[in-house]
Amino acid sequence: MITMERVSLRYAKADPWALDEVDLDVRRGEFCFVVGESGSGKSSLLRLVILEQRPSRGRVLVAGHDLGELAPRRVHLLRRQIGTVFQDFRLLSGKTVHQNVAYVLQVLGASRHEIRQRVPETLDLVGLQGKGRRLPHELSGGEQQRVAIARAMVNKPPILLADEPTGNLDPDTSEEIVAILDRINRAGTTVVMATHDTTIVDHFRKRVVQLQDGQVVRDQAEGGYRRAALP
Repeated sequence: MITMERVSLRYAKADPWALDEVDLDVRRGEFCFVVGESGSGKSSLLRLVILEQRPSRGRVLVAGHDLGELAPRRVHLLRRQIGTVFQDFRLLSGKTVHQNVAYVLQVLGASRHEIRQRVPETLDLVGLQGKGRRLPHELSGGEQQRVAIARAMVNKPPILLADEPTGNLDPDTSEEIVAILDRINRAGTTVVMATHDTTIVDHFRKRVVQLQDGQVVRDQAEGGYRRAALP
């Protein structure tokens, strides 16, 4: 579903490498944590997947698309297949929960009937039944992140990227959010989550890809390593 072949990324010639010779293969239906300290390359890796950045070297394939050959006019077709969730929620403050989630479908040209059906279904998925009329400021941080997840999933994309989705949340709420992502994954969506929260990673026991100075230094599935640590 997501493949990187010897991918390197540098934002400017004078900068250090944000990613350095990264090889990665995330299979369809997999849940993968990407971990590492701040500046290790986690967010840069996710930016490549949604083509916010193009690699300086190497090849990136996502959902059957070779991103190096994808014309700019077709980038929107790629992004329709990828839901994204961020640490800071990025909700529209003047719109209700229902309107925030429905906005995605409206942009994609969905019918009113489809919107009326899919928005409540998706709010149910993230545990926000009955809260569609509330505004973001009336919700807790955890509830706002649930809205963000619903917005990312309402179009039923095959891939969900989450960049530090629990970074602003307390431990109990963080666990609830990752449990929702786990449930989404078990229904068939490929999930890649960047995080520095080792407690969450230890609790959910998914595949772990660790970055350090832009390099993969560990690639571990439950039950064993896929890639030995670098010397």
